[in-house]
Amino acid sequence: MVPSEERRRVLLGATPGTPNSSSGAMHTANFVIRVLKSWARLVATHHVCKLPPFIHRLQISGDSSIPPPLANCFTLVKMWSEHTQGSMGLVENTILLEIQRLLREYVSYNEADLLAALQSLLLLFTILLFGLNRTGSAIVQPVEAELIVKVWDVMSSVTGTGILLEEEQSHVLPTWREWALVSAKRRTIQALHHLEWAWSLVRGYPVLTCFELGPLPAPTAGYLWNENSELQWKQSYAKWLDIWKTGGSYKLGELFNIDPGDDLNSRTEMWLAEVDEFGMVLMAECELFDPDFLAKLI
Repeated sequence: MVPSEERRRVLLGATPGTPNSSSGAMHTANFVIRVLKSWARLVATHHVCKLPPFIHRLQISGDSSIPPPLANCFTLVKMWSEHTQGSMGLVENTILLEIQRLLREYVSYNEADLLAALQSLLLLFTILLFGLNRTGSAIVQPVEAELIVKVWDVMSSVTGTGILLEEEQSHVLPTWREWALVSAKRRTIQALHHLEWAWSLVRGYPVLTCFELGPLPAPTAGYLWNENSELQWKQSYAKWLDIWKTGGSYKLGELFNIDPGDDLNSRTEMWLAEVDEFGMVLMAECELFDPDFLAKLI
């Protein structure tokens, strides 16, 4: 789930061009950016009481407290939400230092902290790239590209810890915690793909496709993600397995292949009926794509 070496060379070797001129593409990019920023604002406002839809409640409950990468991230997001014009430079530099620290230290993290680090990078990058509206920033586009490429290595490490359960492939009941963590990994990786896609458009870089994610399950039913107890989750998951017994779970590849001119098939309609706001964002992005622009994606 890591972009190709060609993509790496393009970002590190190319001079940014002008932002994409397609109104449909820029509308979609701005939509994605606004949603990403809203997740940072949600954390700043509600801390752990209301989490963005890529951090699962089981990551911050049970036997352990908030993973250190997320604890630090939440503090910095709060700082960002309260910054003034005079403190903007301090906020930017502090967030950049934390990003650089995570990119250095992630190799020593256990599985839970590694996921938390990637989730923190998503929130902090959103703020750094789109949340400060700062002219004369010390962060220039080549540096942004270098940092994004380094995040791929963290994403690769998270992928290496497993992003698909055997039980999911066999369409049987997994454990709640294992399912929650693997779902959070997939959602975080998908969200980072959206971040880079939008960044590429507005900065004038060739855009990133995410078709390699096609074989993975699409974001699952909101009622499964939001269940509060293991017993309730098991009961809901058993019903969900029965609903999706024909053909297995809905895959991202099915979503990517929707024809904007046709009615949705029954599997896509069922998936859309069940998803939470994270899935709705994916659906909206697909609906907003300019078909002529989409055909040119590399």
